[in-house]
Amino acid sequence: MSSETFYEYINDYAPVLFFRLDREGRILSTNRYARQICGDLPTETRFQEILIDFQALFDFKNMTDNPSGKRLFSIKTVSGFPHSYLFVFKNIGEETLAFGHFDLEDIELLRTEVLSLNQELGNLTRSLHKKNAELKYALDHVKTLQGIIPICMHCHKIRDEKQIWDRLEKYLTERTSAELSHSICPECMEKYYPELHDEDF
Repeated sequence: MSSETFYEYINDYAPVLFFRLDREGRILSTNRYARQICGDLPTETRFQEILIDFQALFDFKNMTDNPSGKRLFSIKTVSGFPHSYLFVFKNIGEETLAFGHFDLEDIELLRTEVLSLNQELGNLTRSLHKKNAELKYALDHVKTLQGIIPICMHCHKIRDEKQIWDRLEKYLTERTSAELSHSICPECMEKYYPELHDEDF
């Protein structure tokens, strides 16, 4: 691969951050991928200005004088979320080339977090479906009485929507899920069964 083809690939297609820097650490140009991640950086932006951590401790001269090995940096992104990249620096003439690719540990951490969030979302969705089913069942089995119910002030029969007067217990059992059992209150016991009123039941 010729150097021209290589630079064309790096500039236009490679999923790698690429920065051309002068010997003072100012960014001269970036590739398409770097612009997607970092945005269009103003002219004369220094490399350390895109870093999240260690800006004050960043020693560009020392790094370019000893360019061997990979260095992990977290950088600012247009999304607002920092990303970690492993950088390699290479001096060519009066310029320094910086290549950055995703830190595999960072990718694995993100993948684990996404899987965990998906699992949590699945659990919440199942719980929500269960609660919705329970609520639907409850609504299907609840009958309520609303509005004004006409009731006779003497016999307590209730008039329905067909203008028929029904006993209170019939009206309630037909329109609610309540079940009625007959008993007798102390006042009625005294009124209708005075001979039994004083006996202990």
